[in-house]
Amino acid sequence: MGIMMNIADLLLRPAAFFSGHLEGDKPDMKMPLAIVLLSGIVGAISAAYVSSVTMAMMPSEVSEMGTMLLGIGAVAAFIGALIFWVIIAAVFHGISALRGGKGDFQRTLAVAGYGSLPMVFGSIISSIIIYFSLSGATIRPVSDPMQISAAVTDLMSGPSMMMAGVISLVFVLWSANIWVFGMQQARGLSGKDALITVGIPVIIYCLITFLPYIG
Repeated sequence: MGIMMNIADLLLRPAAFFSGHLEGDKPDMKMPLAIVLLSGIVGAISAAYVSSVTMAMMPSEVSEMGTMLLGIGAVAAFIGALIFWVIIAAVFHGISALRGGKGDFQRTLAVAGYGSLPMVFGSIISSIIIYFSLSGATIRPVSDPMQISAAVTDLMSGPSMMMAGVISLVFVLWSANIWVFGMQQARGLSGKDALITVGIPVIIYCLITFLPYIG
């Protein structure tokens, strides 16, 4: 019950949540780390499935390496979640320092981890949409690398994939809202400075991630 109330506060009342979870320069990192690890697991499962679909298009001499390539994709996605956590926290910390923010980096790292929770939910929903979309698609092996690239692009540009992209974007913006309240308390920022601290990298991330969905 306590954990569920904490999660509800984090998602719906982030200002109240962070007032009780950022005491001292070294806040408890168990929950932020658990959220990031969950994000890595979801990303690894999704990457493995998409890789398996891609492998089905490959020539037989390449598809024989499928298991190894699936493993590489999954591990890369899992490690990528941990790297993203540290990088986004470092970016928040650096921009907030320019806006007069004070406080230990571990407080920013905790905020970055907590705020990733909506993105985890978004990844789960998007992965389910991608699964049902690709599971009904006709996958034919192709031999020309250019044909493989075009076939993957066709699969990823369908309406279902665009829906998955829109859903992911909504959850990223939800995470951004949590990060703003978290950075206010973690670094002693005004609302405006916290919005600038979070808004700049989130806008850049959204442009890089979601522009391919709209061509």
